[in-house]
Parts: sequence; structure tokens; C-alpha cells
Amino acid sequence: MAPIKAMIESGLVSVAAQPRNNALDLADDKLERLYVFLIDHDYPGGSAAMHNAVFAHYDLPYRSCFMIGDPARVGEIVAGLRSCSIYSGGGAGSGFKDKIAPSLDSLAPSAEVIGSVNVIAREGERFVGHNTDGIGFVAGLLNEYPGCVAGQKIVILGAGGTALPISYELAKEKPREVVIVNRTVAKAQTIADLIAPLTTARAVAESALGEEIADAGLVVNTSNKGAQPNEKFSAFAAMTGNVEMDLAQSMANLSRLPQAAIVADILLEDLPLTLKLARNAGHRTHSGQHMNLFQAAPAFKILTGLDKPDATLLDIMRKALG
Repeated sequence: MAPIKAMIESGLVSVAAQPRNNALDLADDKLERLYVFLIDHDYPGGSAAMHNAVFAHYDLPYRSCFMIGDPARVGEIVAGLRSCSIYSGGGAGSGFKDKIAPSLDSLAPSAEVIGSVNVIAREGERFVGHNTDGIGFVAGLLNEYPGCVAGQKIVILGAGGTALPISYELAKEKPREVVIVNRTVAKAQTIADLIAPLTTARAVAESALGEEIADAGLVVNTSNKGAQPNEKFSAFAAMTGNVEMDLAQSMANLSRLPQAAIVADILLEDLPLTLKLARNAGHRTHSGQHMNLFQAAPAFKILTGLDKPDATLLDIMRKALG
């Protein structure tokens, strides 16, 4: 664990405070495997708690931990992790999903197609990137609202590292079309181009958000609006920094959304502002906690190589999330 301790002492990474059961004992000499999830800010991610509950259940000397770092220094961070003999892979969270691939040895097809990584598995001395975000999101969404995608117009808010796998998997479910809304249209267009072979896809600027959701059946926030430090802003409008003005624009845009539409979020907070506004307006909502749970079992198996029954894993993980 000496390399991890050195990285923490130098300020290259720090152990996140908000995720449950995330503490790391740097003096634990009985630990055989350490899985690290890299994030760019502290938030209540659930993977470590779910994994550590499974490890405890099967009495395994393994540990998962969220660590905060700067994505601009991802090469240094990954190099430092590699130098730790018990580092066994982990994951890429906020800020790292679309940055970490060049620091890995290879990508599995699930990550190569979309260029985004959320799971890192160790295969001998090689580290391989995978992606289960989109699979987990769609599984969780259809579990709560069966048949809610086919034939619907889907509006994706944001074009960051999670938007691509989610858009890709949703496009497979035969929606009428997928529209990606983003401040930088070029980033949204990249996603639209990738999923175009699967469904009609377009990219638009945030100024068109109100118009696009006016006939949407499903709206999915993949941005960090509504999460710390942007918890006062919703994904229904551009974020200018003027809280009052942005909220007014959010409400104006939201008023155009059909009443039957579902609003989904990928954020793990209990009720981020985007979902709160939608719920108050009478819309059905879908929390990011579903994605977190439904991608957890396949991600856990890829990451650890432990072949345990899905039903058992999900039961342990649900209890760990409370």
C-alpha cells in the first residue's frame, strides 16, 4: 500500500468522504486486492459500499475505494496505481470516464465502440477498460417502466462520459429518435453520429432544449447539473451562474414537456433538482440509483472475476445501499 499512501500524501489523490463504507486502512497488511474508483469530486457513489458488502459476505480480503483526483493528471494517477502490487483495477467515475482509456492497455468491445470506460479489470499485468453504464441504465429504466423507450422521442441532456453509453444502449431499444442537447454541439454531434446507424439521431444546442422536449417521451439528464457543486441548477436549462434566472428558464422549458413523459437522471443524490422539479410538475421520474444498482452485478463480475449468482449479489448490494 506504500504507493497509495505516497499518492495521498503528495495530494495526487484523496479518499472520498461521501460514499458509504469507503474508508481505507493504509496499514492493512492483510489486504490482497484493492479496487480504486477514480472521481473528480466527492459525491455519494455506491459501488464501493456494494462491493465491500459482497467481500465481507464471502469473507474475502479485498477492498474497494473511491478516490478523488484531477482528470488532467490521469496518466500520473494510473501509473501510481499500477506501482501498487495489490491494485487490481477498479473504475472511472465522474470526470474520468472519457479520459482514462489512453492510460489503459486495451479496451473491451463494450468500451471501444463508445470510447468511454467505467470498469477497469486486471488481466495478468494488463488493465482492460469496459463499460456497463448504458447496459445498467437501460436495465434499471425498463425494470421500473417496462416498454417506455420503444417508439418514443428521447432527449439526452449533456454529452459527457456517461451520455454516450446511455445513448448507445437506448438507441438499441427502437426509439423514434434520440436528440442530444449540449452546450458544445460538436460533442453532442459525435454521439449522434455514433448511434445514427441504430436510430434517427440529432445534436442541438441548449438554446433549443425547450423546443425539443415539447414532444419528448423520455428526458435523460447525463450532466452534473443538480449535483455538488451545481446542486442549485437543473438540467432543464443552460447553467449561466445566475440561480434565479436559470431556475425561471428551467421552469419555462419544463412546462412544455408532455405530462406523460418520464424524466430520468444519472445522479446518485436522493432527489437532485432536475427530478424534484419534474416530480413537482407531476411527471414520472427515474433515479440514477437504479443505474448504479443494475450495472453493479455485471461490473462486479468483470472487475473481480468472481462468478457468484446475480440474485445473491443484487440482494447484498441493495442492502448495502440501504
